[in-house]
Amino acid sequence: MILTGGIAKLPWKARHILIQDEDTYRALAQAARDAVRAGRPEAARLFLTYRDEAASAADTTFWIARIPRPILLVRDAADGIVLPFEPYMLLSAARAEGSLVPEIRYVLLPNPRPPSLEGHIFADNTEPLAEAIASWLAERGL
Repeated sequence: MILTGGIAKLPWKARHILIQDEDTYRALAQAARDAVRAGRPEAARLFLTYRDEAASAADTTFWIARIPRPILLVRDAADGIVLPFEPYMLLSAARAEGSLVPEIRYVLLPNPRPPSLEGHIFADNTEPLAEAIASWLAERGL
């Protein structure tokens, strides 16, 4: 499996990095739950799916340990979406006791540019990304 630009815990990140305000977070969570109770789940879907720590399943640290295949994890150093510590959260989860992951490799592609959305999509690193993937696949005879 190849994972590029993997966010570790999106609900946690939304609450503590993106929103950074407990009152605002609680108000959003309450509004989402109220919308569901009022029969308007579509109004709450985005928040509950990606932002709510209680309801969301968007926790890659939970899911990665359940992948029974080798994993290549690649991040562009100029990624403005995935923060530098997030790949290490994924590595830790993949290597934890009970994980099904037989092997995981992390490749950080150097990029002198400041963090940006372009870094998240490897705009400056398409060739190094392709080389990293091709090399990893070749090692496995694929």
